[in-house]
Amino acid sequence: MGAAGGRRAGLALALALAAAVVLAAWRRRRPRPVREVLFFPSPPSCTEALLAEAAEPGAAVRPCPCPLPRGDCSLSRLLRLLLSARRSLDICLFAFCSPQLGRAVQLLHRRGVRVRVVTDAQYMGLRGSQIGLLRHVGIQVRHDQEDGYMHHKFAIVDRKMLITGSLNWTTQAIQNNRENVLVVEDAEYVEPFLDEFEKIWEKYNPINYRYFSKDSK
Repeated sequence: MGAAGGRRAGLALALALAAAVVLAAWRRRRPRPVREVLFFPSPPSCTEALLAEAAEPGAAVRPCPCPLPRGDCSLSRLLRLLLSARRSLDICLFAFCSPQLGRAVQLLHRRGVRVRVVTDAQYMGLRGSQIGLLRHVGIQVRHDQEDGYMHHKFAIVDRKMLITGSLNWTTQAIQNNRENVLVVEDAEYVEPFLDEFEKIWEKYNPINYRYFSKDSK
C-alpha cells in the first residue's frame, strides 16, 4: 500500500472512530423509553404541590395544610406521567371519579393539550364522576350506546406512551383495590391501542347515537 493509500485508510479509520463517538454520545443523551409498572392500592397522600406546580410552572407553591403524607407513590407517579403530555391525551375509561386525576386532565386541556375521553354511558353519570366537569370545561367526551360495558381502561400520551391495566380512575380503586398499571413507550404496543381508540371514537360519534329503538312507538 502506497503513502496515498495509507493516508486514505487512516482517514477512513479516523472517520469511523469519530462516527462511533458521536453515536455513543447521542445514545447517552437520548431519553430511555418509559417502561414502568405501578401497583395499587396507593395510600392516601397529598398531591396538591404536584398539581399546583403543573398549573403554574415555576411559581412558588404554598405548603398544603392538609394532614396527608407527602412523597412518591403510585398515584403521584401516574399523575406525573399524565402531566408529561405536550400534544395529546386520549383516555378510554370505564369509570372516572378521581378528583386528582380529573384536575390533571383539566390542567392539560387549559395548557392546550388535545384531550379526548371515551367512557361508559351507564357509569358517566355516577355520583362523583368527573365526566360532567370535563365536558363543562370543553373537553370532548364520547360514550357508548351498547348493551355491554365500554370496559377499557387505558390512556395514550402524545400518541407514544401507553398507560393501561386493571385500574379504573376512581378513589375506591386507587386507595383500596389491588390493581396494576403498565406504562410503555413502544410503538409495537401503542399502535394497536391507538387504532382501537380511533375506531371507538368514530363509532361513538354523536351523529351515530340512537335515542330510540326501531321498535319504540
